[in-house]
Amino acid sequence: MSQQSLEPFLDFFLYEQGVFVEVNGTMHKALIKNTTESIQYYNDKYLFGKFEIQTGDYVKIVDRNDTYLVVSDIDKRTNHNKVRLKKCNQILVKEKPGEKVIIGYDDFGRPIYSTSAPIFISYLSIVENTVLDIETGYPIVVPENELVALVHESDETLQEFSLGEVFTVLNKTYQVIGIDRFKTGLLYIKAARN
Repeated sequence: MSQQSLEPFLDFFLYEQGVFVEVNGTMHKALIKNTTESIQYYNDKYLFGKFEIQTGDYVKIVDRNDTYLVVSDIDKRTNHNKVRLKKCNQILVKEKPGEKVIIGYDDFGRPIYSTSAPIFISYLSIVENTVLDIETGYPIVVPENELVALVHESDETLQEFSLGEVFTVLNKTYQVIGIDRFKTGLLYIKAARN
């Protein structure tokens, strides 16, 4: 059966079994299926949809309230796209210091400042304690006081997670010791306990 003749069936499955997903603030209908690996440790999924999607996009499955990150390249078919999703499992928290605000002036005309409360910014991420060895493909356990996090690559995340920056995960503080951008749309962050 040719690729072309499968398209009407995809439309049928999207209509009958599709779920609503939110991608970049827009609602779409997509078909979500488990990956074919026998071990479902990472809770990876495949998404089939008739809309534009990019590596690094966040995909929220509305009825499950789960958010996934597109971790694969886009498999563009005749009438739809196929991507691999990995479930976000942690939130990276960055603290921005409060701003100094002039609240008045002293008797000599010098400004009196007050500092506003700090702002906390959250980033959905995939945090792992293993990485794959490039040569063998086998998992390597990351040292105990380190982690590897994966987030959407943007100008903001590149600035917030540059070398030496500090963030919090599960009430533990980490400092960025390495970043990798080997796949467009994704930012790999290696961090050590601070």
